[in-house]
Order: sequence, then C-alpha cells, then structure tokens
Amino acid sequence: MSAKANTVFNIMPMTFILPKEYVGFLENFSEFEELEGKFNYWIMKPAAKSCGRGIHVVNEISSVVYGEPMIMQRYLKNPLLLNGYKFDLRIYILVTSVNPLEMFIYKQGFGRFSTVPFNLDPNDKANKYIHLTNYSINKYNLKNNQNN
Repeated sequence: MSAKANTVFNIMPMTFILPKEYVGFLENFSEFEELEGKFNYWIMKPAAKSCGRGIHVVNEISSVVYGEPMIMQRYLKNPLLLNGYKFDLRIYILVTSVNPLEMFIYKQGFGRFSTVPFNLDPNDKANKYIHLTNYSINKYNLKNNQNN
C-alpha cells in the first residue's frame, strides 16, 4: 500500500490472531510494555463468540490465556467519545456484486454506547461498562442504565 493510502486507510488497530501469531504478538507486547508500562493495554476477544462474551482488557502477559483462537488488538487509548462515553456506530452495507463492485448502504443504522464514562485508570481495566459498547453487557449496568 502506498504511504498516502496507508495514512487514509490505516484505521484498524494492530491485531494478532492467537495461537498462530503468538510470537509476533509477544514481541509487540514486550516493545509497548517497555514504552508504556502498566498502560500497555490490549483487548482480548474470542474469535468465535458474540455479545461481548469472553472479552477482556489486559496489560500483563500473564493475563493472556486461551484455549480457543483469540484475537488480540492494541487498545485505542484515545477514542472518539460522545459526552465522555465510548460508542460505536453500526452501518450496514449489502454487497450484491464483487466484480464489478456493487453495494448499497442502508439509510438506517444504530449506535452502541458504554454506560460509564471512559477512563484508563488501571484499577478500572476490568470494568466492561467503561471499555465495551456491547448492549448485551451494558444492559446489566443497573447503576447507570437508562433503559430500565
């Protein structure tokens, strides 16, 4: 990819699939650990689960355990926030042809939000209500849930 295209399309965080890419992950984890110490955050996601099940934010290599394929991504520590909360947008596209490329963008989508304001305090790294936007998780946050 050209340098110009890389600056435009470089939107995905550093990602490794374990166990296949464990050595590469370990090398990068160690490099960032030297630079960032306890703020070396990674998000660990099971490859075959949904609804936020099995997702953890980790900053210690001893926390990286798996018995199934796992996706490790560099945690975005400066996310775009809405009133201090993490969010993501889901926009759907229907691809009807690949050659030639033909797709349709649905006019409606939806947003998902965390239910606790974002922070990087190491004491809060296990708080999924801060770091995840999955509705399947945040609906259980009775303290800050406005859906009840």
